Amino acid sequence: MNNLTAANATHHLMCAHAIGPKYRMEYIMRCHILKDMGDGRVKVLVFGERNWKHKEHISRIRYVLKERIIKHCT
Repeated sequence: MNNLTAANATHHLMCAHAIGPKYRMEYIMRCHILKDMGDGRVKVLVFGERNWKHKEHISRIRYVLKERIIKHCT
């Protein structure tokens, strides 16, 4: 993975964290699309941990639905 960082991320992943039956916190995470899986999902490299600050050095590969990805506009 050549120099893929949170700083040069090309997209955002829309996420949600449910806390109890009524509260839902929505946030975005920076990511790079690695591969289109062809079945409506994409393989992405996601940076950070939930919406916590100063966790951008943490990265994970996730398989998510395409509609959860939005183009990052700077």
